[in-house]
Amino acid sequence: MDKRAIILSVIGVVGLALFVWVAQTARAERAVTPNTNTSITAPREQTYLYLPIVMKNYVPPKPLWRFGIAQIRRPFTDYDHNDIVAMRFGWYRNFVATPNAPQPYEIEYSPTIRVKQWKLKDANTWTQCCVGCPYVEPYTYTVSLSASQIQAMATSRPGMTWAIGNEIERIDWSIDGYCARQDEMLPEVYARVYRDLYYTIKNADPTAQVAIGGMVGFTDLRRRYLDRVWAEYRRLYGTTMPVDVWNVHLYVLQEKSCSAFPNDCWGAGIPAGFTENTGALYTPLDNKDFTKAWQFVVALRSWMSQNGQRHKPLITSEYGVNMPVWMGCPNYPNTTGCPFTPEQVRDSFLYPSFNTFLNATDVNIGYPADGNRLIQRWNWWSLDYDDGQCVDGIFEEYFNGALFYSGLGPSGAKTCTYPSQGISNLGRYWKQYVQNLPSGSNKPYASDSVLDVSSRKTVTMALPTYQPATVDCPTERRVRLEFYAPSQAGLSIEGLQGRPTRRQPLVPPKTYDMTICLPAQ
Repeated sequence: MDKRAIILSVIGVVGLALFVWVAQTARAERAVTPNTNTSITAPREQTYLYLPIVMKNYVPPKPLWRFGIAQIRRPFTDYDHNDIVAMRFGWYRNFVATPNAPQPYEIEYSPTIRVKQWKLKDANTWTQCCVGCPYVEPYTYTVSLSASQIQAMATSRPGMTWAIGNEIERIDWSIDGYCARQDEMLPEVYARVYRDLYYTIKNADPTAQVAIGGMVGFTDLRRRYLDRVWAEYRRLYGTTMPVDVWNVHLYVLQEKSCSAFPNDCWGAGIPAGFTENTGALYTPLDNKDFTKAWQFVVALRSWMSQNGQRHKPLITSEYGVNMPVWMGCPNYPNTTGCPFTPEQVRDSFLYPSFNTFLNATDVNIGYPADGNRLIQRWNWWSLDYDDGQCVDGIFEEYFNGALFYSGLGPSGAKTCTYPSQGISNLGRYWKQYVQNLPSGSNKPYASDSVLDVSSRKTVTMALPTYQPATVDCPTERRVRLEFYAPSQAGLSIEGLQGRPTRRQPLVPPKTYDMTICLPAQ
């Protein structure tokens, strides 16, 4: 800003403050009676002058392309603009494939094509979810989008990273008589599904990156599931399975058969196509032990190296801590000393994962194009999955990890008090970690489809050069000045495709304040 303009604005503001002070003093004097004490003791600290900060070339903090989030209950733009931008999310998944999915604040969208092997509920009824039911023969499957829909999506937004399936090895399970599901499929069937969808995507967009569906973890049983997929693809098509991006979920959950252990079968279950009663055995407390989750990364990277896939990137499209805050907490909602509080999750899983993902390397199994890091991108569960239930008037979430409260409460009866919409404590811890991280380079395994913002200028601020009041300034001459950032309602942050996101009227944050001393009359 021109210096003369600054001086004139300062003179104008101080002149206005002086006018207010003189006018108030004059009114006070006119109201005085001959026998009244004429001293003025009005608390000048309560006089507020709202002055704008001049900001040039404002842009939000650049997203971190490695850091992703699972968006579930509300769109990003439903939450406070400043909080979302400060999270610096680089990519997100909603676990479906949404045509023209929004990409607010330069957050890259990554679609998931959902698949499922058909089952027989009875002799004549096909179903997609049924616990313990046989598969339809000959084996067949369903896909969430038609080939034409997939091709249209791939053509309209080239360069996306697609996942084919989600927890493809996870068998259906029962919750209070309700059939719960992911994308259960025999490994031999998945080999066929993957090929069909891979070439459907690639024929429409050769620049697309295609990832396998992330398994719940990479235990010994799940490694054997992948071995069968890998071998079946080669048997059917006589060539190596073409995987652009390898993918796994990082959940530390036990593997037990519900038919063999009906009262203790929480966790990941036994993979589809296997008859074992047990696999990896973990405790609920292991679920927040990141060292155990990291073993999955090392194991899969080792498998990739052994199978000629070391020069491919590895991502986790979903990871985190499942156990809710009330788990193992006898005095809940008093969580003092409980094992799954936001602080516990931060210290035992969230921050260790960030530190390890960003810095751990291995010259034997790491990805050479990324400085031999073992993992390239990660997607935290979740942005806002805070669904739950009311138990004796107390709200209990189903899962841990939400960075924001949706404010929607339980999807069932709302007979308890639940958190209002806004950032959670864990979200604040996330924000504190990422706020000073450098943006880093573009992702090393795909064409950079993110809007180029390298030419943008940094934020500059021009603050008036008022001198703060000294201790000897009389109370009646003190005026407090408060400076506020521009309202976000006046900004338009464009999305990746050049379309402006929805703008929300927000209360601008206070950025600066001082008390000045008005000149004596």
